[in-house]
Amino acid sequence: MNNEQIGKDVEVENVQNEVASMADMESYEESFKQIRVGEFVKGKIEKIDNEGITVDLGGKTDGFVPAAEITDFNPSESDLKVGDEINVVVLQRKGGVEGEFILSKKRADKEFAWKRILEAYEKKEPITATCTEAVKGGVIVDIGTRGFVPASQLDIRQVKDLTEFIGEELKLKIIELDPQKKRVVLSRKEILIEERKERLIEEKKKAKERIANIKEGEILQGTVARLTDFGAFVNLGGIDGLIHISEMSWKRIKHPSDIVSPGDKVDVLVLKVDAEKDKIQLSLRQAKPDPWLVADEKFPVGSIIPGKITKLAKKYAFVELMDGIEGLIPIGEISNERIGVPEDVLKIGQEVNVKVLEVKSKDRRMTLSIKATLPAPEKPARSKKKDDFAEYSDKSTATIGSYLKSKEEGNI
Repeated sequence: MNNEQIGKDVEVENVQNEVASMADMESYEESFKQIRVGEFVKGKIEKIDNEGITVDLGGKTDGFVPAAEITDFNPSESDLKVGDEINVVVLQRKGGVEGEFILSKKRADKEFAWKRILEAYEKKEPITATCTEAVKGGVIVDIGTRGFVPASQLDIRQVKDLTEFIGEELKLKIIELDPQKKRVVLSRKEILIEERKERLIEEKKKAKERIANIKEGEILQGTVARLTDFGAFVNLGGIDGLIHISEMSWKRIKHPSDIVSPGDKVDVLVLKVDAEKDKIQLSLRQAKPDPWLVADEKFPVGSIIPGKITKLAKKYAFVELMDGIEGLIPIGEISNERIGVPEDVLKIGQEVNVKVLEVKSKDRRMTLSIKATLPAPEKPARSKKKDDFAEYSDKSTATIGSYLKSKEEGNI
């Protein structure tokens, strides 16, 4: 290769290097020209300190978010960290083409937040926000901008202490919106009401499915849910059934609480199913053997057994012999002495021994006697004055004199 050719190659190489250098310069300058004041851009956090946040905007360009432009809320409570991507808006540029961009995160957040707020309001969709402080009449929440939740809209129940919501993430519905004044009023109460309605609909659907599988005559296990004066409601796994007080026990009771308490596990017999009204009638007593079926064997006529007085009537006393079996004592079978009413000698709760006089299992009736268990009373001494004289006052020849003489001789 001659010198002339070498010179041409060097010249070409120099031109190429110059073009490449110009291209690099244009690319370098272009990287700064791509970002303009007022634009919304995304960047990655490089550094966080008390002064603010340094953000890598890409293309060898950094920006700085002053502490006052991070958030409207307490910056120290922010969960931002190095490496996070954030949205910012360019406020200004210092120092010419290669100067640093001054950015605002809170203004970008507000802009994006308002877009989200408007969209949620139009679509009637809920939004999630964190409660930041309690103020007069309600609380402030962070929705990218400040939102207000009145105290009356915080819960279905009355809220006495608003501070209990601070720091909590709340699901809210926008109920009032004024973009001009940047005013947003939200409600947690409406969300709770809607959720409760949805839950009730779902529970009703499951109850329908559950009740369709319950058959009359089968015995199920349930949990006593609540008591009323007329019976007990039992949860059968998604649906409640009612045990009427008359079906609580084979014995008489005054209140369901005499037999069960809320939370008790019980076996119940399904008496009737009304799928249309979602009602189930249950029996607690019929899930157990009827004690009257064995009354003849357990309490044979003539046997003497212990019992307890459960009720006193005008002419009867009722005695409980075992759970579910009561017998009655007629007033004439209570005492060897003549009494006016059973209360004269008996009281409720008193333990007594009784003799079985009659058992009618089909009629669920048993006649008892206390008197038959008592010793026979002593007979009073017989008065002979009148009777003895009458013995001699017949049509015979007996006279008063003969009567007296016979008495003296010891014949009378």
